[in-house]
Amino acid sequence: MVGRPSKMGVSANALDRYRECNMSSRLFILVSAFLLVPLLNAPAWAECGPFPSVSWWGKLSHEGVKAYVAQKHGGDWSGYLDKWSRQLDNVRAIYGEGKGIKIPSTGTILKGPQLSEYIDKIAQRVDVNECLSKEPASTAAASTEKKTQEVPKVTPFGEGVDAYRAGDFKIAHDIWLPLAEAGDAKAQNALGHLYRKGLGVDSDLDISRQWYGKSAAKGNRGALFSLGDIARTTATNKEEMDKAIILIRESANLNYGGAQFTLAEIIHRGEDIKADDGEAYFWVSLALMNKNKNAQALKDILDKSLSADVKTAQSVRAQEWLAKLKK
Repeated sequence: MVGRPSKMGVSANALDRYRECNMSSRLFILVSAFLLVPLLNAPAWAECGPFPSVSWWGKLSHEGVKAYVAQKHGGDWSGYLDKWSRQLDNVRAIYGEGKGIKIPSTGTILKGPQLSEYIDKIAQRVDVNECLSKEPASTAAASTEKKTQEVPKVTPFGEGVDAYRAGDFKIAHDIWLPLAEAGDAKAQNALGHLYRKGLGVDSDLDISRQWYGKSAAKGNRGALFSLGDIARTTATNKEEMDKAIILIRESANLNYGGAQFTLAEIIHRGEDIKADDGEAYFWVSLALMNKNKNAQALKDILDKSLSADVKTAQSVRAQEWLAKLKK
């Protein structure tokens, strides 16, 4: 049945539908406005963006940096903010002079567009740092308290690791030095790494070897490998190369993945020893079992040069070797 037309020429049913739609729209707007109030009133610190991704900075998080500042600076952000602001100014000055910089931990040279991009990343980090520093003290304290409850107490060596991951290499050195002098093998190995790469200290292979040697003498597999790797990269004759390979092989036999991968690479390339892809496959298989990040690429190369029978035999050999080692 057709509704009675109104004076405006609109049916009563149509008008009812219009009123229903209008009421629904008003209700939607009211609810939306109610929900938006908390977002509009949210404090500025809640809007801090993520830290930019830079490989040699490691994995940075809001919680990790806040916990670091709370632990190392007593919650006072001024020193931490100043350090990164000065670093930004220094790198900008170098860029302005048309020069470049070298990243100690990776050996990467940044110049021109690459350096400009890195400057942008540092500036982003500075912005995030400043944003986090404005977080209310009560919230920061609650966040730190929650993290303390969830994470086991950090050891003295672990404090150095936290500083290293935050890029504070000098602080990491100062934390590890007394531990290393007291005979801590992990700290000795860590100092060897700092002096080898020139992180927080001047690069010095002699001092690096000394610390690696002390750590290796206590059975640290990584330090033993590093001694061999330094010897390998600095070898000037076959005798020195042979000594380097002996150290690397000793570490590999102790089931250190980095040494196993390097030994596989040496054997595959035939560096002062007879090339043997079958033997290289054995060692790279062990490196993969130890989750070495470089091993897969070498294994892919070896897969193409070896028969299925050889690969199967070496894989079984690696599994049996590892099972015997764990007994």
